Amino acid sequence: DWIAVFNILKKNPIEKYEEEFSKKFENNYGVMFQHGRTGVYALLKVWGLEEDEVICPAYTCVVVPNAIVLSGNVPVFVDSAKDGFNMDLELLEQSITEKTKVIIVTHIFGYPMDVFAVEQMVLKAEKQYNHKIYIIQDVAHSYGAKWNDSLITKHGDASIFGSNISKMINSIFGGMVITNSNDTYKKLKTWRKLNTKKIGVLKEIKRFVYFVAVNVAFNTYVYGFVNWLEKVGALDRFVKYFEEDKICFPKDWDFYPSSIEARVGLSQLNKYDYIVKNRVKNARNWIEKLKNEDVEFKPNIKGSTCSHCIALVEDRDKWIEEYREKGIQLGILIEYSIPYMSAYEKYKKGEYPVSLEYSKKSINFPNWV
Repeated sequence: DWIAVFNILKKNPIEKYEEEFSKKFENNYGVMFQHGRTGVYALLKVWGLEEDEVICPAYTCVVVPNAIVLSGNVPVFVDSAKDGFNMDLELLEQSITEKTKVIIVTHIFGYPMDVFAVEQMVLKAEKQYNHKIYIIQDVAHSYGAKWNDSLITKHGDASIFGSNISKMINSIFGGMVITNSNDTYKKLKTWRKLNTKKIGVLKEIKRFVYFVAVNVAFNTYVYGFVNWLEKVGALDRFVKYFEEDKICFPKDWDFYPSSIEARVGLSQLNKYDYIVKNRVKNARNWIEKLKNEDVEFKPNIKGSTCSHCIALVEDRDKWIEEYREKGIQLGILIEYSIPYMSAYEKYKKGEYPVSLEYSKKSINFPNWV
């Protein structure tokens, strides 16, 4: 990755990254954005949606419903399944109405969702309501995941990826939309050209500084200090990506992606097979190691890529503190159920008990390579 950062001789790195990325996940076209959420927003805009219902999980990264609301549409939340972290299929089907225009199928933590079942639901609903219902595969956590040996990114109308430092592969910041629709591709390219700001030299330098800082922070010799900074809350302004009572985007959401990010992304993409193989291996090691502990892992799904190693525990704070003393950071990726956040209470329809439970009990065991 260091070589990629300094390889300024590589021509058209963004276009090259888009081409290689879409090919890797078996789509015809790719469009890079500054963030994955920017890609969601752009898709809803180019499809001409306004004040329409967009179905998404109650238990997912809040940046997804943020993009829905800020694009002028209405999020409809679906509770999680009891036997897994993804949306409950029965509840999903019940949530489709004549106002539904998009379903965002989130494959969370590397666990694939049944894309064939969702497609059948959509076909049935399209006939009933006589209008198009788009399917977006949210694979920010599930690069390369498969259902019944079929890449989930081959299904639906488009797939969105986030590629910040916590994802399977990263491009410092950045996100990607891939699609097999030439029409959607052309519209996304036009939208990006007209609605994003060119990144300046100063921001390129800031991206580089961030890249260096992250690499230093994850170095074994300084990790203890970084761990202490997190414990005392000194890192919140740098790592917290949401506010409980606000629906907003980061300041750089509408910037054009940078060349340095594309170069790092290309380097990471070349390592993808190695990365996913070892993430799965490391996750399995954790599951085996903790099989006699008071911790619950969800059943493995064939085709999962284990972007994260998530389990449910009763006393999360106790687990975090015990492992911190060992020099191991246990993360909390999604510590909220979105309909219960103050900013989203007006969109709440009923209760989401499973999602709420996961938000209080989930914990992440590090399986990054």
